[in-house]
Amino acid sequence: MESVMNKFENYYQEKKTIDIVQANAVAFGVFFVAALLFTVPFYFIWGYSALRELPSFGEFLTMMIIGIVAHELIHGLFFGLYAENGFKNIRFGVMWKILTPYCHCKVPLKIKHYLIGALMPALILGFIPAITALFIGNAKFLVFGIFFIGSATGDFMVAWILRKEKLDDYVQDHPSEAGCWVYRKNKIV
Repeated sequence: MESVMNKFENYYQEKKTIDIVQANAVAFGVFFVAALLFTVPFYFIWGYSALRELPSFGEFLTMMIIGIVAHELIHGLFFGLYAENGFKNIRFGVMWKILTPYCHCKVPLKIKHYLIGALMPALILGFIPAITALFIGNAKFLVFGIFFIGSATGDFMVAWILRKEKLDDYVQDHPSEAGCWVYRKNKIV
């Protein structure tokens, strides 16, 4: 990892983080919007009877545990595809104080690659199941998709703070906070 970091000695480094408590609060809004965005058309397409096929509490709990693990593994898969030395630089864990699992890439990635890794769980576990539910009338897919769109709120917020960055600059996960370090070359001061 030392050789990777030497590559960034001449880069300007800026810390960009999000407030994880605020992210959890914003997640309620994202859940509400996603629920409205997908449940209303689901109801008009499939009717009330399809909505009655919601998962039981046990099914819901099982889906959430599997989905949470899959969410972090998807981050790791895509970060590992782009990281120097691949998956050796990927670490998983839990921020126990706030019960938040995480995937951490220990080396900088190009911002465009980081954004792919950051947003892919929302696409794979959130939007694809929710959209699929609209086509096949499966309320379990609908609930799963809505839940994992909301669960990606922190990822959306990190992508938002990177929105004005050049896609070929670099970013590295912050090792202990929700956010990252941005590396820019030739910063004019």
